[in-house]
Amino acid sequence: MIISFSVQNFRSIRDKVTLDFRATSDKHQEEYFVVDIPKPKMRILKMAMIYGANASGKTSILMALDFLRGLVLKPIQDKNIRLNIPFFALDKEKPSEFEVEFYYLGVLYEYKLTLDSYKILYESLHYYPKGRSAEVFIRQLSENNEYAYSWSENLFKKKIKELMELTIQNQTILAKIASIEDYSPLQMAHDWFRFKLQPILLPNLSLLQYTNQQLINQNSSQETIKSFIIKFLKKADFWISDIKIDEDVMDIEEAPQHIKQSIDKDALGKAVPKIVRYDFGFLHNLEEGSFTLDMSEESMGTQRFYGFGAILMSLIYSGVTMPIDEIESSLHNDLLFHFIAMFLKNSKQGQLIFTSHNTALMNEKEIIRRDCIWITDRKADGSTELTSVSDYPVRKEHAIDSLFKKGLIGGKPNLGSIDLEDMSG
Repeated sequence: MIISFSVQNFRSIRDKVTLDFRATSDKHQEEYFVVDIPKPKMRILKMAMIYGANASGKTSILMALDFLRGLVLKPIQDKNIRLNIPFFALDKEKPSEFEVEFYYLGVLYEYKLTLDSYKILYESLHYYPKGRSAEVFIRQLSENNEYAYSWSENLFKKKIKELMELTIQNQTILAKIASIEDYSPLQMAHDWFRFKLQPILLPNLSLLQYTNQQLINQNSSQETIKSFIIKFLKKADFWISDIKIDEDVMDIEEAPQHIKQSIDKDALGKAVPKIVRYDFGFLHNLEEGSFTLDMSEESMGTQRFYGFGAILMSLIYSGVTMPIDEIESSLHNDLLFHFIAMFLKNSKQGQLIFTSHNTALMNEKEIIRRDCIWITDRKADGSTELTSVSDYPVRKEHAIDSLFKKGLIGGKPNLGSIDLEDMSG
């Protein structure tokens, strides 16, 4: 679980902003919303929802987290490859900074990273094995363009340290550890990024394909996944009783042209005699009879909610952290509320981070706490400012969506006149 995430100089984010999951003293929905961490003692929220005007930086926060994930999981072999950081437009000569605190397998970790377009300038990892901070490593670029390292003497053998110090300038130590056999907290930190922090789900990503792929890839547990998703759909009153998966094996020569073009050209020359295509459909049972519809024939809302099935299963059973941009896309309010309520009630350590324009969700007091709501605003220089609703004097009897619509807690766009005669040019 993420405890806090900070970023500076990334896309619309100029000054440091911090998304903090530490719960306030509010005890509302404590049982479903808060996870207790014993050492160091703290209470962590399962969910954060980010609101704000268009172009205020909501998505930038999620993309920054995803960018950091990529730096940890994608090893770089060439030291001359640019890191392609999307700096804030007015600070392209300054470095970007990332900090993340997370909780994994009973231990808290703190990871910090500073970098420019060509190299890592600073990187460190600390952990809390007994509730107190202990250094794992520090890597810092000196003025003479050489790295100085500090390693925990109790965690690493000399050979491991020598291998790690061969890390090229544009690669993180956390990425390097993936190629070395090691069981230290360094490896554990890498594993959190690999197994727990999920890639961002953008609005243009087909969640239908996301869930379909889970069913295809995990054949050993396909029935478990399938039965879970069917129950999930039934609870949403879609009248769906089964998911039909037809497997079509064909020679490459028989495949449609668009499928041929999607296959790696090198693979075509190596003997890939057949390809497999999967067709998915829903079986509907009604009083007047049964019928199967291809998924493409279902409504966008049905497809979207089906896509949330595999996401919910990962949140509940794998305890992942899932960032979703514009979570409400193509979903009825009741379906969105239902999904969130199911997640909060059934997940033990899963974590959901999402952006939204659905202000009705703000006042769903049965499933929402004030400290999980965050607001993005644009400052005078066009950069992003991030604040928590808890930072405002919002009382329990206040309607948060009303305060938001009136601009009293930020996040409201400043619109001009609707009279075209007032427009110049």
